This record gives sequence, C-alpha cells and structure tokens, in this order.
Amino acid sequence: MTEAGTGLGRTAPAHGGKASVLRMLPGGATAAPGVRLFLVGGDALARAGIRSLLDGQGGISVIGEDEPGPRALAALRAQAPDVLVVHGLREAHEADALLREVDPGIRVLTVGGAEPKGRTTAVLHGHLPHSTTSQQLAAAVSLAAAGYSLTRGPLPPTTTEPAPAATPEEAAPRPRAAATVSDVPPEQLTGRECQILDLVARGLSNTEIAQSLTLSEHTVKTHVQNLLNKLRLRNRVHVAIYAFETGLR
Repeated sequence: MTEAGTGLGRTAPAHGGKASVLRMLPGGATAAPGVRLFLVGGDALARAGIRSLLDGQGGISVIGEDEPGPRALAALRAQAPDVLVVHGLREAHEADALLREVDPGIRVLTVGGAEPKGRTTAVLHGHLPHSTTSQQLAAAVSLAAAGYSLTRGPLPPTTTEPAPAATPEEAAPRPRAAATVSDVPPEQLTGRECQILDLVARGLSNTEIAQSLTLSEHTVKTHVQNLLNKLRLRNRVHVAIYAFETGLR
C-alpha cells in the first residue's frame, strides 16, 4: 500500500520483496501556478476516474482525454498540454511508440501497465505504479510540470550505527542556491525545520515523520504547517521543490 496524502511516498514491495520509493531528480524548473493536463489510456472508465480525481486538484486542469491513436496525437498537438498522463498501456512498445510522437515540450508520466523501455527520452518524466494514490499522482503531475523527473529506487537502509565523521571539506559550509518557489533562504531554518523539510521532501507521511523523530503526529502536523507558513509555500510538493533547488536534498 502507498501512503495517502504524502505527495510522493513508499510503494508496495516489488517482486524481489524490497520496498521502493519514488525519488525526484531536479530538472532546473519553476513551479507553475496551474497545470494543463491531457490523459491518454485505453480504458474509458479508468480515464473518467482519473479525470475526476485530478481535475481541479492542486491547480491541475484536465483539458482533454482520449484513447491511444492518431486522434489523441492530433489533440496533443492542437492543445499543447503541460503534462501528458498515459495510463495502463499493456505493452512497453506501445508506450515507446507514443512517446516518440509526443512534442518535446510536453512532460509525460506513465501510470500502471508496462514501463516504457525508452526511459532516456526527454519527454518521459516518470513511470508510476498502479498502486499510486490520487494525491501522489497529483504531486507527480505538479513536479513533472515544474521540470522534475521521478524514478524509483531502493529505500535507504535503516541503521543505528553512527555516521562516519565528515572530512574538513565535507564539514565546510556550502553556499545554497536560491529557490524559485520561496524567497526565504535556507539559512533561516532551524535544525528541527530542516529535519521536517528533509523528511517531507523524501515523501514521508506525518505518521512516518512522527515515528522517525519520536514525536506525536499532532506535533508533526504543526511543524509541517509552520514550515509551509515560514517558507510561504502552498503544499508539500513545493517543499520538495524547495529542498532540491536549495541543495538541502
């Protein structure tokens, strides 16, 4: 099961038995106030369901939908959406063929079905599992629209061993880049706020953060809201973008 409401969280264990996490790869982006989305999938009922879940959520506007084929490609060229969500294509070659025809300016997310083999294509910004929640999909759409790519990798190992001592070069303070989503410099954050920011950016839910920091969930919720207010950010997705742009993640 995925964590609902985390933005980007843990996915169900893969066939090898190891859980994975959706990670974000920076792409030099800015957060758009609204996202125009087009949906392509072979199942009309599934498209209608995804549309009802995403339309109007987090500034997302679903401007169209269709099944794969020439008509969908013509609509994409005519409407030029920010993000294309491709749902449930069963064969990898189907997804690859579609990606080759998509305008390079459109960011593509595939959801469920076969994972495209041509993952180096510039338009593909991530493949999400079928168990992705509506909140996670909305967060992925917002991040893709902002120029970020998502990938899945192993969770970092949990250990109680102390971290190795940093070298003088590693310990030296590094200049932080400016963020496009907030004009508040990271130097103004407290140690606790940096902890909360890091865990939110990693996609942890309030429950997981509470367990990690041995705090009550109510306290964590207060910390997260205070962080959003201090950085003047709208949601947890922008926290992740802020963390990447400032080098805190």
